[in-house]
Amino acid sequence: MRPPSEPKTTPARRARRHVRPSDRPDETWRPLPGWGAPYDVSDLGRVRKPAVAVPRRRGGTQHYGEQLLRTYLRNGTPLVQLSLGPRRHRAIRVSRLVAALFLPPRPPGAELVFANGDRRDVRAANLAWSVPPPPLPASALRRLLSAARDRPARHPPRRRPS
Repeated sequence: MRPPSEPKTTPARRARRHVRPSDRPDETWRPLPGWGAPYDVSDLGRVRKPAVAVPRRRGGTQHYGEQLLRTYLRNGTPLVQLSLGPRRHRAIRVSRLVAALFLPPRPPGAELVFANGDRRDVRAANLAWSVPPPPLPASALRRLLSAARDRPARHPPRRRPS
């Protein structure tokens, strides 16, 4: 029980200011096809569920407002939980969603790279496809390995005095 001198905390005081999906005018949203629920992805790396009206079993309609989905980090990369259907979810990298909707199609063998090196920065302006160089032929690899083997060690092993 709280002491009578302590002020009562109202929900308005406890509530944190939530950023609404439409608060940023420079942000572009695109719909994400092929999921159990409708989702939109922005070029700034945010994912939202748009407002939707769901019919109830006993008549009437339930209205849900826009919701920004929370991201969480795994191995330094933001992920988001997307619904595949009733009681089925999948964790997807936000960078993959942004790349699929805002970058050109992925070239064969290309990898997604971050321009500034920060894997948490999943803006479309920071993402690009990069094709790794082809592997060395076996003969060139053998030459490199034999040259490394023939090279003297930087620090030869110490000999113990006899």
